[in-house]
Amino acid sequence: MNDRVMQFRVGVMVLATAIIAGILIVLFGDLPSLVQATYPIKISFADARGVAGGTPVRKNGILVGRVTSVMLDERGGVSVVADIDSYVPIYRDEIPRISSTILGDSEIQLVPGHIEPPRKRLEKNEVLVGAISRDPMEMFTTLEPKLGGALDSLAQASESVQKLSINMDRMFMGGDDRFEKLMRKTEAALDSFNTAMKNIDDVMGDPAAREDIKDTISSLPEVVADLRKTVQGIGTTVDTADRNLRNLEGLTRPLGERGAAMVAQIDVTIGRLDATLQQAAMFTKALNESQGTLGKLVRDPQVYNDLAQAAANVNKLTKELRPIVDDVRVFTDKIARHPEQLGVRGAIDRRPGLK
Repeated sequence: MNDRVMQFRVGVMVLATAIIAGILIVLFGDLPSLVQATYPIKISFADARGVAGGTPVRKNGILVGRVTSVMLDERGGVSVVADIDSYVPIYRDEIPRISSTILGDSEIQLVPGHIEPPRKRLEKNEVLVGAISRDPMEMFTTLEPKLGGALDSLAQASESVQKLSINMDRMFMGGDDRFEKLMRKTEAALDSFNTAMKNIDDVMGDPAAREDIKDTISSLPEVVADLRKTVQGIGTTVDTADRNLRNLEGLTRPLGERGAAMVAQIDVTIGRLDATLQQAAMFTKALNESQGTLGKLVRDPQVYNDLAQAAANVNKLTKELRPIVDDVRVFTDKIARHPEQLGVRGAIDRRPGLK
């Protein structure tokens, strides 16, 4: 290899290095501003810490310009002028914000504000009012007292947990018989509950008993309805008998004796009905109490038998009362239509009255 070839290769290498260096200068240096047209914008900051000439201006994370000058203004703030690429529009609603990294590098971010279409572009002499993002190191410094308080709270919480563990260890491992008492009471309560459930199962486990209880409960509305009708009928009968007794006052001795017997019989019937109603009221009250008769109904089948007997007594009393009411109605109708029969002959006469 001769010297000429060597010199040619060195020249080619130097030329290639110069071309590459020029390309890098164009891409990353100030030369792009000479190639790309720009326009200036004015930004006002209360504090422009870290901003200097050449500070990048980004919009949506893309480099759109650089700061050209930084100076104090008359209001005590900082006036910043930046050159923005001509193809990038800047709107009035955008807010310049200075952001700093942990290494101290700063840049200006153009953040869109409250957008209301149509958006208006920034005029030539208008000034954007900027904001400052807090320095991460400054934020960490302000958090230091809070972190100290948090560590103190964490230490207190660890002490409380330690005390709790000691108390639990004392309770479960010995030295305190309250846990053992609690366990004994719990076992006794469970035994009582098991016994109660066994009793309920003994009663409710029998299909016949369940059917009887269902039939009894389903027949209660009918019994109550019959009682209401009976009471209404008795009230009407008592009113009618009272009116008739006032009308029959001063009649003959046979009629008076018969009237006294009828009144006595009605009084006995009313007494029986009152006793029956009291029993029904007591039964209804006891049925509504969950710990009273209903509990006995579940455990003691005798209560069901008593309820069936009471219903039978009510039906029997209703049947016995119905002929008496019919006799009173026939008697009053007979006296109203044939008053001449009020004598001894009329009392002996068995002709029926008009119904």
